[in-house]
Amino acid sequence: MLVPAVPFNKDTIISNLRSENCILNNENLELLEVNKSQVAHINLLEEQLRLEKQKKYGKQTEQTSSLQMQLFDEFPENPIEESPEKEIICYERDKPKKKGRRVDTSNLPRERIEYDLADNEKQCSCGHELSKIGEDISEQIDYIPASVKVIEHARSKYCCKQCQTVKSAYKPEQPLGKCMATEGFVTEVVINKYQYHLPLYRQSKMLMQQVGADIPDNTLGNWVMAAADALYPLGTAMWEQIKKVKVLQADETPVKVLEQDKKGYMWGYHSCDIDNRFIMFEYSLSRGGEIPENRLSKYTGILQTDAYGGYNGLRANENIINIGCWDHARRKFADAIKVNNNNKTGLAGQIFALINKLYKVERDAENMSFDERYHLRQKDSKPILNEIYRILSGSSPFPKSLLGKAVYYAINNKTELIEYIEHGDAEISTCWIENKIRPLAIGRKNWLFVGNVVSANKAALLYSLIQTCILHGIDPRAYLNYALRQSHKLRRKEIEPASILPQFIDKALL
Repeated sequence: MLVPAVPFNKDTIISNLRSENCILNNENLELLEVNKSQVAHINLLEEQLRLEKQKKYGKQTEQTSSLQMQLFDEFPENPIEESPEKEIICYERDKPKKKGRRVDTSNLPRERIEYDLADNEKQCSCGHELSKIGEDISEQIDYIPASVKVIEHARSKYCCKQCQTVKSAYKPEQPLGKCMATEGFVTEVVINKYQYHLPLYRQSKMLMQQVGADIPDNTLGNWVMAAADALYPLGTAMWEQIKKVKVLQADETPVKVLEQDKKGYMWGYHSCDIDNRFIMFEYSLSRGGEIPENRLSKYTGILQTDAYGGYNGLRANENIINIGCWDHARRKFADAIKVNNNNKTGLAGQIFALINKLYKVERDAENMSFDERYHLRQKDSKPILNEIYRILSGSSPFPKSLLGKAVYYAINNKTELIEYIEHGDAEISTCWIENKIRPLAIGRKNWLFVGNVVSANKAALLYSLIQTCILHGIDPRAYLNYALRQSHKLRRKEIEPASILPQFIDKALL
């Protein structure tokens, strides 16, 4: 039986084909978008892989020299070689290079050992007596290991046989009460841990090996905590100084706490004021914005931070002028350059070179007053900033690429990044606070964690005092020895704690 033929409808077929074509076009556009996104994701992963390889095997710096870049016309393509240093004897010649590095021994104690000829050797073979014409002197540096001794305090006791009254000789107050160690010993332990990053268990082993003193590391830890307790009034006085600061930098770094087995954070605050420069640390289990907000609730002045969102609450505070960090911005463009074969002609290279010009202005202003630095920035830095943001406003790199992230960071934080030129007493970056946090990060690699929140904050105080001493060219060992000897006066409020803070103390007392 024959099936009746379906009548041919040209319009229906064309309509169906158009519909199918529209569907296929939409599917194709969707696939193109997916492909574009996948390619961008692959490119980002490849960039991150190249960056990680560079960090592992290359120089970990964003300096111009490490990126093999020049500041365009700032340096000639073929710099003129400096002529070798000359010394004149009776003719001119190239001064020979000294082999090795000479060690300065002028400040070291000196022991002289003399070598002389025997009396029978002072006679010449010709029969005449030899005359001394000089000496050949050479130096050696010897190491004398540390020594430990026990100080025995003997208090004479007297008794009246008639009324049984007993009297004992006076013994001066000890800075750490019943602590078995002197302030000098405890200071040495503190310095070794918080300045030279030696964990207490290593110090315990070294004491046993070097001087035969068997002192467990938990005992050393108790002594260190006792020292922090004695110096607590200094920490309180230092926090009071923050309200008086005009320019403040803040940053944070992670530190693990063993007791809760959690990652906490050491928050750092650095005063940039010339007459009141100091660094203070505090520990918290949280990285939330409430930590700096509570600490700086009464602060009015300039606050310089990176772009971390935890500082957004302070950025909204009308009493605070917020300034960003060009180090962080430059670092992101440096990363973009590193993953693109150090391409200096691309967008990242152009911006990086312009940022370097901003830093050159800062070097030129290094010895200027704040007012002079302000006017130099207005004259030289402002046009550079205008050029940076003119170029960035016309760029549209893929947002998920390293270059896109660098551009986004610079544009999104423009207000904070350009604000520094309006204040001669502000810095271009947060490098000061980062440099002061770095010793803590180095120490963290050695001691790995802190016991609990209380001990972490005691450690924060000791770090603060040591780093503030270094800021002011004070020997931390001498300072801590002196401060511990004043602990009873501090406790009885016989002296004002602020008067012996490292930034205010009379160095003659040390």
